[in-house]
Amino acid sequence: MLDRAHADRAVWLVARVAYLRDEELNTEVLVLEDEGSIDRIEIQRALTFDSQDVAQGMDTYCLVRGGAAHYGGIVRWVVHSNELALELDDAVASTLDLPIALSIPIDDPGAELLRQHLSRLCRVPRS
Repeated sequence: MLDRAHADRAVWLVARVAYLRDEELNTEVLVLEDEGSIDRIEIQRALTFDSQDVAQGMDTYCLVRGGAAHYGGIVRWVVHSNELALELDDAVASTLDLPIALSIPIDDPGAELLRQHLSRLCRVPRS
């Protein structure tokens, strides 16, 4: 369980969540966008991977924020009733300029989208 007492809200008011899947672009993405600012986090994943993706370690999800991107790095995540709690590893937290423990308030439809898609997007490939 994440230590919610030490989570940083990173000045998020309430995040709207959207899910997009595009077969032509070979991608699916969860977008969390703060209603009170221009802050946005995307969790992207290719629908299929090729041998080059595997060789470069890109056969997993990618976190994107403010033009920066990092493959992998979510240690734990929990969707509470109206909150997404994330624990990130040091590398992704540094790359995306986020705290290691992050708590993002979300609306009801967003919570349902996260429950439907986050587990699949964040799964780690089997070696």
